Amino acid sequence: MSSLSLKHGPVTLYAQLANIFRDRIYTGTWREGDTIPTLDELTREFGVARVTVRQAIQLLSDEGYLSSHRGRRTQVTWKRPEISDQPIFSSIGSLDERPSGFSIEILGHDEIDELPPRVLDRGISNGPYVRIRKRDLYQGVPYTMSENFIRRDTYRRFPPGGESVSKIARLIKDVGKPKPIQGFELIQVSMPSEEECQRLQSPLSSPVARVARVFVDANDSVLLYGTYVYREKEFALLRDISQYFLD
Repeated sequence: MSSLSLKHGPVTLYAQLANIFRDRIYTGTWREGDTIPTLDELTREFGVARVTVRQAIQLLSDEGYLSSHRGRRTQVTWKRPEISDQPIFSSIGSLDERPSGFSIEILGHDEIDELPPRVLDRGISNGPYVRIRKRDLYQGVPYTMSENFIRRDTYRRFPPGGESVSKIARLIKDVGKPKPIQGFELIQVSMPSEEECQRLQSPLSSPVARVARVFVDANDSVLLYGTYVYREKEFALLRDISQYFLD
């Protein structure tokens, strides 16, 4: 029997089991093309009913991780994306030029007078702001969706359609006036909403990384406030903490 204990609670047993199977696929324990253990073997390993294992396998089949057909062994069909070993996002690295293979889909534009309530409450709201909702994709697969509030006078300095081909943070850095002099980010991990799963083409059971970002000018006025939701496998943050050992 597995050392991993499944517990009755708000998360169903089959959903807990699906998370274990999904982790085996992510970590390469079960690789693309592999035949996974039989229903009876998994039932014995985890000490659960056959129906629980069957439900977990069906869930991962619906998500595209497994191929399960009556009378045939279940195989892993999930292919590890090339970007998973080199996460797309790494904090301020997102200001770099957009590499080949990236594309941007604009979901909507509108204008508001003031910023909405913020997760990261730095700087002073000084509207009006142009709100842009968009998805960023790599090789046609979405990896983040975002809502960006750009102060209107800054937005008007963007080249026509610039937000469709360049990172908004990069545009503000290059053409924005006044220039931002401070930037703040708050990074959290949580579960996605149904809309986020649809937009990111990711399972409802997989966590996401949430980033809130603020750029402010010399007068402490907010030039950019953005919220970004990343698929968990395409997000990483590397920090140099060497200073800790020098104190």
